Amino acid sequence: MVERAAPEPRAASAVPSPARERAPRRVVWTFLRIPLLYKVLIANVAIVVLGAVVGTWLTATTVRASPDDFGLLTIGGFVVLGVVLSLVVNYVVLRAAFQPLHELEDVAASIRQNDYSRRAEPGIFGDPRLSSLVSTFNATLDALVRDRSELRHLASQVIRAQEQERQRVARELHDDTAQVLFAQLLQLAALKRSPVEDVARTATDFEEMTVEALESVRRLALELRPPALDDLGLFAALEGLAQRFGDQLGIPVEVHVRGPRTRLSAEVELVLYRIAQEAMTNVAKHARATRAVIDIDRAADGLSLSVRDDGRGFNESEPSKPGAPGLGLGIFGMNERAALVGGTLHIWHRSGGGTEVFVFIPIDAVNTIGGTPQ
Repeated sequence: MVERAAPEPRAASAVPSPARERAPRRVVWTFLRIPLLYKVLIANVAIVVLGAVVGTWLTATTVRASPDDFGLLTIGGFVVLGVVLSLVVNYVVLRAAFQPLHELEDVAASIRQNDYSRRAEPGIFGDPRLSSLVSTFNATLDALVRDRSELRHLASQVIRAQEQERQRVARELHDDTAQVLFAQLLQLAALKRSPVEDVARTATDFEEMTVEALESVRRLALELRPPALDDLGLFAALEGLAQRFGDQLGIPVEVHVRGPRTRLSAEVELVLYRIAQEAMTNVAKHARATRAVIDIDRAADGLSLSVRDDGRGFNESEPSKPGAPGLGLGIFGMNERAALVGGTLHIWHRSGGGTEVFVFIPIDAVNTIGGTPQ
């Protein structure tokens, strides 16, 4: 029988092992994830060892083959080269390691501009602790955005409920209380014609008090929900608001309208009216102004409302005390109302130079909020 030769075993290196392929990657990944201190230490040790070995060999070779002056220049060149190389390597390593800190700084700057959409990137070469800080920062920012969204949703519900309650109370004051007082006026007018002098005098006194009460009820109903806002629109309602505050404060309150005076959506009109009303209320309470101006500007990109005065202004950085000048919760209310229709609100003030409340609503929100314009 002819014996067949056994097949030669295949070399172990012919078939690459997955573990061998992953080993270099694992080493690189481990190096990238070690703390920054050890990265810098390893880089410096590598530079020192490599510089010592290569520099010693080159120096010894050069000194034996060259004059003394040239050898000293060569040694000096190697020293300068080593220092420059060390600085470059350290700069690259530290810049890559501290990149997450620059990311955090940029994100913080965006947050100061009310942009909560940006997030920091941990970076490939970042220190594990810095990466953990970036992840925690991003998670905290995500939680903040969720809380702001929930707070804005709750605030919008509160504002809508408040408007519904105001409308209900204003309607009851107009339909019930005012009608009862008016009927009482008619009865008192009949009693004034009584032949009994005491009855007529008492009826006259009660008539005056009833007239004052009726005027107060009508004024309160007007402040809660002005009929002009529903019947004639924002611009007529603002003119009535300016007239009432002008009479109350004894100062000129001007209304300037630029652009078309066509009706806006009901929700936009209500938001702008309430912001103007709150701003004028603060003028009456705190400003001690001698003049106020309400500006409405309808431009191609949107609509803006400005309420400004020449009063004493306020310091927003100082905590307000009871009875002290300041806007208090009014800023929060105006901000939330503007946000309901996609607008933004800004307040500019100068100590002793007055205050301006400015709100801008983009054209898309003006055209779409609350349905079609009336």
